[in-house]
Amino acid sequence: MKNEILLQLSGTIEGISSRADRTWKLIVGTQELTEEQVISLINLNRKSGWFIFKENPLKEEDILDIPEVGVEIKNDKTPSQRLRNCLYILWEQKKPTKTFDEFYKRQMEKIISWVKEKLE
Repeated sequence: MKNEILLQLSGTIEGISSRADRTWKLIVGTQELTEEQVISLINLNRKSGWFIFKENPLKEEDILDIPEVGVEIKNDKTPSQRLRNCLYILWEQKKPTKTFDEFYKRQMEKIISWVKEKLE
């Protein structure tokens, strides 16, 4: 674990929700943090890594088996299926007035036009 941040915080899992791509979202609330912990947390934002949760403080032997390799994300979906799922989530977040099918077709036309502009 050379030059890597190892951050141990006290916290509570406050929410769990499933996502369209079969991943899960965890919402974790922490106790008050020191300035150093906040800086470490900010530096880790949007980075992939390993998450360990234990009701009691971690001991060194609890974290010895963490692999040094990067996280491999298993994905059985085609790129087009993944794009459609992302567009569906975007449609939901926009508080839709149109059907998803109408939204999807419009967004796909925008993407197709963008690609066509890049062609020589």
